[in-house]
Amino acid sequence: MDLAWTASGTVAREARPGVARALLALGLGAVLASAAARAPAGEAIAGTVIFALLGVAVFALTRLAERSDERLLTAEASYRAFFDHALEGIFRTTPDGQYIDANPALARIYGYGSPTALKAGLTNIADQLYVDPSRRAQFQALMQANDRVSAFESEIRRRDGATIWISENARAVRDWTGRIVCYEGTVEDVTARHVTQQALRKALAEAEEASRAKSAFLAAMSHELKTPLNAVLGFSEIIKDEVLGPIQPPRYRAYASDIHASGTRLLAIISDVLDVARLSGGAITLNARPYAVALLVDEAVTMARIATEDRREVALDIAAGLPQVDVDPQRLRQSLANLLSNAIKFTPEGGRIAVKVWQDACGGISFAVSDTGIGMDREKIAAALEAFRQLDGSLARRFEGAGLGLAITKSLVELHGGTLAIESAIGAGTTVTIALPPARAHTRALVA
Repeated sequence: MDLAWTASGTVAREARPGVARALLALGLGAVLASAAARAPAGEAIAGTVIFALLGVAVFALTRLAERSDERLLTAEASYRAFFDHALEGIFRTTPDGQYIDANPALARIYGYGSPTALKAGLTNIADQLYVDPSRRAQFQALMQANDRVSAFESEIRRRDGATIWISENARAVRDWTGRIVCYEGTVEDVTARHVTQQALRKALAEAEEASRAKSAFLAAMSHELKTPLNAVLGFSEIIKDEVLGPIQPPRYRAYASDIHASGTRLLAIISDVLDVARLSGGAITLNARPYAVALLVDEAVTMARIATEDRREVALDIAAGLPQVDVDPQRLRQSLANLLSNAIKFTPEGGRIAVKVWQDACGGISFAVSDTGIGMDREKIAAALEAFRQLDGSLARRFEGAGLGLAITKSLVELHGGTLAIESAIGAGTTVTIALPPARAHTRALVA
């Protein structure tokens, strides 16, 4: 619709110079006539000049009108060609829901043989076109408020009864009083896109449901496995400790010790799997209480040594006068122990493992576990934080594991409102930093 107005406006603008020239000619003729009238025999000369200039002006105006008509007809023809051959549907409707104009593309979208058939068949847009009749009222409300709508998607009925999805872009046309006289705009068939989006949403919902089902299954199976495993651990401990008397032959005691060690390792893996399932389902809650930082670190070091059966020294650098932290001691201890276990696992003999704790300028408490081990590529850090992912390395297979430690640690730290950052490079070791927010630090220091 705008194109027609643009074409007419162009003709009008082009016409203005010709009108100006004609008016200039008339004005010049009047001036010359006035001057001539004051000269001898001026009246005759003035009349001649006036008639001559009037003739020129009439000729110019006539020629200008002919050229304007030609241009207007050319612009109108160009616009109609665009209107009729446009790939998008183009329409103009009255506010009460009748079509004033439509192009062939719109007729095809709606299933009509021609624009004339469309205008004759669709006389009430709200009831005949939209599957949800209230969409027309929503369209009108947007127009009244904003004078335009963009990407207004609706499900509509074609003439053959099939339903499709369309997207409308339109504007309101108002008269000089501000009253809306019609709507005009374009229509695009977006059925394929809508179907694709629906399929994606359905696939996402199914994936989320599958993830929940997987988490529920892992949690249930972990509980089922822990029950018999506890019995295995209990009886193997009785046997290896010879609680009921000496074992003959003595070799059986070594077998019982192996059973107990393997069961303990298996129990740790099952506990990690259970933690992952519970974290995924949001089933873990924190039991926070004030706790001494130094004590927390010492307990984590002990846990890591037991898990790895490695007694190497861990260098501690804990700032003096640190406040106690308001955390779930079990969960934060578990997080630090996981980081220390990895540091021990991936650091060869002779390497260095350290824990540093400090309070930052904002009042938060940070724990950094560093090592001089094999390290990893920066590109693999994201993968290392995923559950059930293991990064291959010559030292990685010294200890069995499901690759859950970092993923669990990250989730537990985030439950505390903190962040976990990893810095690493091949052959240069790894530093993992846990940063707890200031809200987790107490103003009163606790002496360990």
